[in-house]
Amino acid sequence: MRSGSKFVFGRIVTSIPLTRTGVEMKRNVLLLNADWTPLNFVSSIRALNLLFKGRAEVITVGEHPSAWDEVYSSPSRAYRIPATVRLLDRVTRMYSTPRFRKRVLFNRDNWQCQYCGINLDYKTITIDHVHPRSKGGGTDWKNCVSACKRCNLKKGSRLLSESGMHLKKAPSIPLMNHFWDVSPAGIWHPDWSSFFTIDS
Repeated sequence: MRSGSKFVFGRIVTSIPLTRTGVEMKRNVLLLNADWTPLNFVSSIRALNLLFKGRAEVITVGEHPSAWDEVYSSPSRAYRIPATVRLLDRVTRMYSTPRFRKRVLFNRDNWQCQYCGINLDYKTITIDHVHPRSKGGGTDWKNCVSACKRCNLKKGSRLLSESGMHLKKAPSIPLMNHFWDVSPAGIWHPDWSSFFTIDS
């Protein structure tokens, strides 16, 4: 059992026979390292394979398993699709700054203009370089933000101090969920919120 956080986590039996039928196998599953740190999002098929091979366990949140409502049905039984699983053996990953990608940037900024805060889509969103390229600014996570066309045009090639504009938040390297197009605004399991700092 793990304590000292908002929830208490533990191990549960990974193959629970259910009576419901039907399945949605496109659900994402949060994969945790053995030390409870997030590793990645994996497909439900991948998560079930890890469980059946004894390499992972479904965690519990409070008194309930972290699982979706849907089930996977086999000829002999049905299994709840897990939402969060934890590896039993810790894996070591080498960290490197992820490659810059537009959509990930937009996900990080919750598809909102980082100056005026309005909601955007692919037709209205642009990328603004906080430190303008004309003044040596690079295209990277900490110098680029999502902006509406109006704010981008208003700021132009000026520095923030010259434009009188202000950012809603400082740009940062995106989190794992931004790469997988998962956020509280879309398909999101509430159990995942305890592992991420999410901007509303």
